[in-house]
Formats: sequence, structure tokens, C-alpha cells
Amino acid sequence: DLNAPKHQGITYFVLDMRSPGIEVRPLRQINGVAHFNEVFLTDVRIRHENVVGEVNGGWGVAQTTLGAERVLIGSGGAVGFRDLARLASEQGRGRDPVLRHRSALDSELASVSHAPLARLAPELREILEVGLYQIRRLDRVPAYAAVDEAVRHARASGGERAAKLVNAVLRRLAGRARPAPGPAKSAAELATETSHPEFLVRRWMERFGRETTCRILEADNAPSAMDLLVNPRRTDRETLRAELAHEGIVTEASGISPLGLTVLSGNPLGSQLLAEGFFTVQDVGAQALALLLPVGEVLLDLAAAPGGKSFAALAFGRARRTISLDRSIPGIVRFAGNARRLGMPEAGAVAADFLAAPLPAGRFDRVLFDAPCSGTGTLRKNPEIRYRVRPAGIEKLARLQARALIAAADLLAPGGYLLYATCSLEEEENERVVEEVLAKRPGLSPMPIEPPEPLREFCEGARFRLLPDARTDGFTAHLLKR
Repeated sequence: DLNAPKHQGITYFVLDMRSPGIEVRPLRQINGVAHFNEVFLTDVRIRHENVVGEVNGGWGVAQTTLGAERVLIGSGGAVGFRDLARLASEQGRGRDPVLRHRSALDSELASVSHAPLARLAPELREILEVGLYQIRRLDRVPAYAAVDEAVRHARASGGERAAKLVNAVLRRLAGRARPAPGPAKSAAELATETSHPEFLVRRWMERFGRETTCRILEADNAPSAMDLLVNPRRTDRETLRAELAHEGIVTEASGISPLGLTVLSGNPLGSQLLAEGFFTVQDVGAQALALLLPVGEVLLDLAAAPGGKSFAALAFGRARRTISLDRSIPGIVRFAGNARRLGMPEAGAVAADFLAAPLPAGRFDRVLFDAPCSGTGTLRKNPEIRYRVRPAGIEKLARLQARALIAAADLLAPGGYLLYATCSLEEEENERVVEEVLAKRPGLSPMPIEPPEPLREFCEGARFRLLPDARTDGFTAHLLKR
């Protein structure tokens, strides 16, 4: 049971590794520090949620440090500390690792289950997936412990019949070796093995080639790091690195963003330096977008909340003032709070729809439109996208993006620059949208991007493209001039 007293809306626990499994018991926070045996963790938070449904039987999800923000915990399982931290790190930085590998897990489960997975109760299917993930990918979790824990939760969720099914399926698979990577595979085989939609794998292989596609698939299934944007109004990159290191937070300088840091270990979200505006959290690929626009006076940032690219533009000196629009009032409230924290009063925000912006046409010399998109460049951090994206959905988004880009272009002053960006890798949402808008707005023309040296390898004429890799998510951008 995860009931415990709360402090400022957060429930605090200590995870006691001396017990046979993991005992969860309430903990009073002392001077902002909670204790995990002899390892000190700051800001240990338990969320009342569960990777296999509602919290029951001692399972839950914890937020901790060690770069590990969400931890699967089980009162009856024998989960080693290193595997606990590894699973936590994957869940905290890349959402749910089970979700990232779901198709591959389901393929194995279906090979031994007499009952079709689609006919199982969702809770039971998720128990099977979590159990097999532990068997296959957590080296220090004994297979018998993973099976026993899954059986226990299946019994609590669906009774003895469910427990017997889980026991039979997982014990069969535990006795098998993990499927070894084979020689060159078809698109369908790669899609199943890497838990990606087959249509995406096929189109990526056609556009990028097999080798590059395999690197994208591998990057999508790897744990993702957290990136920080250093606020030059408060500090510089090396000074911040040293101050974070003093707090036990290890970072490295980004090779993509001059103000970027990548977190290697530790949790900067609990640092006072964040609260005081020394940095903000932002993917280095998103930081780079601000460097693609020529320096200007006023930047209009559309669909902007919570403001990361506006703040990056100010931090890099690409604009003297920013006006940011977003339809979400809560998002605008967050934007305003971030602007105060970072000490950037020249970052203004307006709650408005960019399709009908309450702004005069033809008045802005710099416009940034980071369009809502399919997000196929962010499957590592948003693994759920791979199970819902469809070709028809991409086409529908592309039609909306073209309409929105025309509205953005109409706000541009003569001689002004417009950067159109997405976190999608798909032609329909990028090249084809730009082609359609150029045909409908003859006054627009593509302009070669002239970024700082680290970004030049990603630019080809008016297009900037980052493919997902160990450093960043995938982004595409095009620079237009009126």
C-alpha cells in the first residue's frame, strides 16, 4: 500500500534495499534529503501511478535522482540496485521503456501464449509485458523473481486463472535465450524487432537508406538524456557545470548548442540553480533552432508555450525582444513564470490562436513557427507515438500545417525571415508543406541557412535536419524570406 503522509503535495518514501524485496515505508524529509541506505537522494517523490494499472500490491512509480526519475518498485520482487537505477533512468528520461519495446515484447509473448494477446484484459497484457521486459533487459533481476512478481500481480488483478496463464507464458520464455540479432532484415522484421510502425521503417529505408534507418531505430530505443540551456544572464556554461558537479550532477558540454549541457548523472530538477534561473530544461536540438534565424529586432514565436525557443533566441542574442503566442492559457502562465525565473522581461506572451492572431499583417521581421506535428523525430522520449501514428494522420496534419504556415507568412514584413520547424522526419510535414506554401505565396523564397559552425553539417541550402541519435531528437526546419 502506498498510502503515506504528504508534504506540499508530494509523498515521500525511503526504499530499503536491505529487505528481500524492496520495502516501501513513509519518510519525513530532512533538510531536503532522503536516505536510500547509505546513498543520498534528494527529492524522492512517489507518484500514485503504476506501469501495470492502478497502484496495488506494493507496486508504484517513484521519482528519484541518480538521473532516475521513475522507478518500478515491488514489495515482493528481488530487484537489484543497479537495475533499479537503470530502469528508473530509462523511465524518467525516455518515458516508459516497456512501451518503447512493446511490439518486440508482444511478438515473443504471442509465440508461446495460447490466448491471443488482443483478447487479454489490458492489465494482464501489461503485466506480461513488464515481466518479460525484466527477464530480457534487466540483467540483475533473476528471471524467477520477475516471474513470481508478475504472477502475484496477475493473481491480484485477475484471479487464479490469470496467474496460471502468466506463470506458464513467462516461464516458457524465461527458459529461452533472448532472440539474437540476425543478418540484414526486411522492413517488417526490423519494425517488429525495434517496435516501430512498419510503414515508417519502409519509408525511412527508402529516404535515408538501411544503415541510417537502423541508427534511427537504435536511437529511438535507447535511454534519452536530459539537456539544459544555460542562461548567460546568470552564469556561463563551464561555471554552471562546476556548480552542478558540486551538487553531484555530472554534465557534459553539448557539441550542438553553445549553451547546451547534457546530464550524465544526477537530477538537476531538484537544484536551487534551476529555481534561480541559471538554466532551463530544453533539448539541444530545440536550442539549435534559435540559431538558424538571422539576428533581428523582434521575434514572433508562434505556438510557443512554455517558451523554450523564445528564451533560447534571447540567450543567444538572436533577438532583442520576443512576442510569443499560444492558445493554451496554462501554457502562457508557465511561460510568464519561466520568463521571470530566467530574468527575461523582454519575453512577452499572448494567449491567442496563431491561425487568427490579433496582430497586424506584414509587421514582423522574424517569425518562428514550430508547428504541431506527428513527432516522429521524438519516438525515444514519446514512445506512445509509434502506436498511434498513421499515414492518414500525417497527411491530415500536413494540411493543417500548410494552412498555419500561410498564416505565419502573412505576418512577415518585407525582407523578414520565417523559420518553419517540426520535430517530424516526414516529407509530408516538411518539404511538401513548404512547397505548397511557396506556390501559394509567390513573395516567399527559400533562403540558405548560415548557422554557427557546429550546425553546418546539418544544413543543406534552406533546410536544416537533425536525425535522432545519441545526442538529440530529430528536427527539421526550413528558412524562408519575404
